[in-house]
Amino acid sequence: MKNIFALRFYKILFSLCIITFVFVPAFAQTSGTAYHPNPVIGLVDGVPVTFEDVRNKKANDLSLQLYQQLSVRLMEYALEKLTAKHPEIKLTPERKATLRDIIKIYEQNNLQESGTLDQLRPQITQFLEQQIRSQHLLDQYSLALEKGWIVSHLEAPSDFLLQGNIKTAYLRGNKKASVILLEYSDYQCPFCGRVQTTIQKLIKNYQDRVAFGYRHFPLAFHREADEAAIASECAREQNKFEEIHLLLYENPKAQAVDDLKKYARKIKVKSPEKFDQCLDSERYRGLVNEDMKDGAALGITGTPGFFVGLFDPKSGGIQGEVLSGAQPYSTFQQTLDKYLSRR
Repeated sequence: MKNIFALRFYKILFSLCIITFVFVPAFAQTSGTAYHPNPVIGLVDGVPVTFEDVRNKKANDLSLQLYQQLSVRLMEYALEKLTAKHPEIKLTPERKATLRDIIKIYEQNNLQESGTLDQLRPQITQFLEQQIRSQHLLDQYSLALEKGWIVSHLEAPSDFLLQGNIKTAYLRGNKKASVILLEYSDYQCPFCGRVQTTIQKLIKNYQDRVAFGYRHFPLAFHREADEAAIASECAREQNKFEEIHLLLYENPKAQAVDDLKKYARKIKVKSPEKFDQCLDSERYRGLVNEDMKDGAALGITGTPGFFVGLFDPKSGGIQGEVLSGAQPYSTFQQTLDKYLSRR
C-alpha cells in the first residue's frame, strides 16, 4: 500500500518539478556575455562538428536534464547567498499545510483505496510542505531576478524533433492534414487492442485536422502477430484494411493462418483466392519488416508506440516526438494540440 501511495505522489511531485523548471527560465535575465547555442565540439578532417550535428534523442534528453538540474541549483544557491544581504529574501515560507489542503489532496487523487486519511496524513503533509517550499522559492527567485540581484546565463536546449516518414502506412482521418499521429502496433498486443477505442475517439473528434497512420510492429514473442500484419495488408489490397483491422483486435488469440483466411471471408473480400495466395506467399513480409526497422530507428521498442508531429502530405515526412504505451486520451489530445498550434 505504501509503495502504491508513494508512486502516485512521485508522479504528482514530478509534475510540479516540470512546472518549476519551465517557470524559472521565463524570468531569466542574461548579460551581454557571448553565448553560442550550437557550440563546436570537435573537428573531423578539419571540418567543425557542432552539437546539433551529433544531437540525438538521448543526448537531447541528457542536455535537458542538465539544464533543469542547473536551473534548480542556481536558484537554491543564489537565494542562500542573498539572504545574508537582502532581508527581503526568506528561505522559509510562512504558509503551512492545513487540514483542508490535506483533505483536498486525499480526495482529488482518489487515495481512499491506499489507506485512511489518518494513515496517509503524514505523507500528504510532507508532500504539501515540499510543494509549498518549492513555490515559495520560485516566488523569491522571481523577486531577485526582477531586482537584478540574480542574472542567469542558462538557456534551455532548443526543441528536438525526430525525423520520420509514413512510407506505406495506412492513413485515416484527413490524409492532407499538417499534423499526424502515426501508430506502430501489434495485433496480438493487449495494450494495442485497448488503445484502439482511444484512437477511434481521436479520429472522430479531430476529423479533418489530423491524419492518423498505422504501421506494423509485431513483437517476436507474439507467434502469429507477423502473419496477422501481413493479412491486414492482403486485405488492404482489396480495400478491406479497416474491416480486418477491427476483427484482428477483437480476436488477438485466434490469428493462425486458417483464422486469417476465415476473417477475409467474413469481411467479404472481393477475391478470397487472391487473399489466400497473398497470405501464403507472405507478399508483404518485406513491408512489415520495413515498418519494424523504421519504428526501431525512431526509438520504439514496444507496443503500442506513436510518432506524433508535423506532417508534410506531399513527401510523407514527419517531424515530431515518440509517445510510448497506451496513453490516456488527454495525453494524445495535449500533444496533438501542441503541434496544431505550430502549424
